[in-house]
Amino acid sequence: MKKFGALAASVAMVGVMALSGCGAAGNAGSAPAGDTTAEGYSLVSEGKLTIGTSAEYEPFEYMEDGEYKGFDLELAGILADKLGLDLEIVNMDFDGICAGVASATKFDIGVAAISVTPEREKEIDFTDPYYMDDQAIVTMKDNADITGDNYTEALNVEGVKIAVQSGSTAEAYAKENFPEAELVPFKNATDCFAAVQSNQVVALVTNRSVALQLVESSFDNEQIIKSVSTGEEYAIAVSKDNPALTKALNEAIAELTEDGTIDELKAKYGV
Repeated sequence: MKKFGALAASVAMVGVMALSGCGAAGNAGSAPAGDTTAEGYSLVSEGKLTIGTSAEYEPFEYMEDGEYKGFDLELAGILADKLGLDLEIVNMDFDGICAGVASATKFDIGVAAISVTPEREKEIDFTDPYYMDDQAIVTMKDNADITGDNYTEALNVEGVKIAVQSGSTAEAYAKENFPEAELVPFKNATDCFAAVQSNQVVALVTNRSVALQLVESSFDNEQIIKSVSTGEEYAIAVSKDNPALTKALNEAIAELTEDGTIDELKAKYGV
């Protein structure tokens, strides 16, 4: 396994890309014009597994002291090793990752706690899942008006503002369950928590594992009032034009599941 802490010196970072949202269906595009391996899959850069991520989603992908860290990114490094490749990270807004994978020109795969949904499957392929998560609703601890018992009615009111990450399954959940509320989209989960903190919104919806981590580490005056069992499966996004890469990743994920590596990562990151 490569030294994960050294990734920061070798990865590529990019800003927001002009790409359509991760939740929107689109054309898969054509296969990349980069290297084609002996295994039959294509790579945008020879000898590298280039991944798109959004490093603002602790504990899955985040930056600390200038280094990339997190369950997903360490898993990506191990997968790259399995494939005999170096890891290259492209950091961007979450809602552009699926479209970037579909175009197959900026990176090979998306690794960003991406839930498998029918809408996304119209645009991209997914590997076998490696993690399952649920949704959570978060408010300030001193907000006695919204509780785990009354949240369904209290949040589904005209004028109530709820923070969500743009393009996420949390946004889709909030749209479906709180149609009367005003959803306020942000580029990352941290900004959603900050919006609750500054009273821009009264609540946020995000994945349970992320909510648990951020409430404990950074926003201890906020609370999870409700965990909602949605059984979302996280998987790696791959271009539909690169099935051999999906196959190779599935084989590697199966090996890492069998030998306990994925369970060790779950324990390490508390997910």
